[in-house]
Amino acid sequence: MISPVGRVGSVLFALLAGASLCAAAEPAYGPRHGGIGGLIGGSQVFADGDYSNARTPSMEFGDIDARPRLAFGANLRYIIKPWLRWQVSPGFFWAGYKHTSLLPFRDLNFPADLTKEKILTLVMPVSAQIQVTRHRGDWLYHVGAGPGVYRVWIENRRKVLKDPFTKRLHRGFYPGVSAQLGAERFFSAVPATSIEVSAAGHWAFADRPDQFPSGYNSALLGAELKVGANYYFELKRFVKKKSETAVPGAK
Repeated sequence: MISPVGRVGSVLFALLAGASLCAAAEPAYGPRHGGIGGLIGGSQVFADGDYSNARTPSMEFGDIDARPRLAFGANLRYIIKPWLRWQVSPGFFWAGYKHTSLLPFRDLNFPADLTKEKILTLVMPVSAQIQVTRHRGDWLYHVGAGPGVYRVWIENRRKVLKDPFTKRLHRGFYPGVSAQLGAERFFSAVPATSIEVSAAGHWAFADRPDQFPSGYNSALLGAELKVGANYYFELKRFVKKKSETAVPGAK
């Protein structure tokens, strides 16, 4: 079976190959421009605790029971200077687990389940970043970081997991931070459009010991590799001129 990351790699190769056939052109990208884009790719939860690992005596440092899954995201951008821009990114990624990964506690809805085979960790980030960009040939590279808000919840067989001690549903909003590294290439035929490949990391402070003392109570580290497209436009196009809004015959 081809993994989600493998499928993303194939799509990325095809897009880059197509873009390489286009001659370079001056992109419609500059100060006071906005941008909107969408991306799809793969994700992996690397840490921490029950979000990534099983509670087994044989577990060694670096062992990961979380399995890679698809990831989705959007880019909303504003270019401040040729080398500086803002970005707000809503998205979604999740993790499944090995069938041998043990549950940290007994699920009240499904008490016969002993492993994480049907468990999903779902994360909905909304991050805000300041990004530094640089042109190199036909490519526009960027690196950025900033704060974020993360909606995290745990499901078993499509039902939200409940802590057996506090009886609280395991879901909530948490603060966090994100970082991103990526590159874009613009099309000669449509210079306002670019393809992009980017890698991002998310660190969510998803721990609440007073609500979830039984498990799934630690920070969460997720990583994404995505590919997609962006469209840039002049914001002044959406601002009506005074002459257009003036009442006919008015002085």
